[in-house]
Amino acid sequence: MVKVKVNNVEVEVPQEAYIIDAVEKAGFRVPLLCYLQGLFNEATCRVCVVKANGRVVPACRFPVQEGMNIVTSDDELEKMRKINFELLLATHNIHCWDCYRKSTCTLSTLSRELGVEGIPVCSECPLYGEECLVKQGIPCLGPLTVAGCDAECTRQSAPCIGCRGFTSSIDVWRNAIKYYRDNGISREHLESALSIFWVVIPVKLREIINEVYKQ
Repeated sequence: MVKVKVNNVEVEVPQEAYIIDAVEKAGFRVPLLCYLQGLFNEATCRVCVVKANGRVVPACRFPVQEGMNIVTSDDELEKMRKINFELLLATHNIHCWDCYRKSTCTLSTLSRELGVEGIPVCSECPLYGEECLVKQGIPCLGPLTVAGCDAECTRQSAPCIGCRGFTSSIDVWRNAIKYYRDNGISREHLESALSIFWVVIPVKLREIINEVYKQ
């Protein structure tokens, strides 16, 4: 057994333990994405970074050492986690409205926790498959709206009206507009819904609408 300190709280853990084990035993937590205990712990996402004796390391794969001093959160770590997560999102194919993991989405949870904008409300919508309001012909703005409200509107079978503001990802915009078109939402109905939040639709979004609805 070895003794380490996590945010000045001393704990004793097995010599073969990783930092994540000490953090959890001390009663703290760090964000986790790729780590699945007993299944996968290759430290590929770098969302769980902490400082061990001043050195930035992944908590899920870095072994403890006697007398190690671990810091789980400070301004530098929070900034690193946010940047790493944003890079992961940049390569993620965001089709939350058709994802079977929506409403239990880890990415949505981490987006909220790390203050990253980019995942739409659909990622936390409780409706599945043909129950999706867009698939019922209702111009719900969830596919374009920033997540974080726990989709209270759709839980009441009411369409999202975009009150949290719209995502800034052009890829999300394009995929969402195609989703509206493919589910029979007319351009007129979509623009009417958008006008609830936007008096003037952003130029780039207008261009995407023009492009998609001409196909």
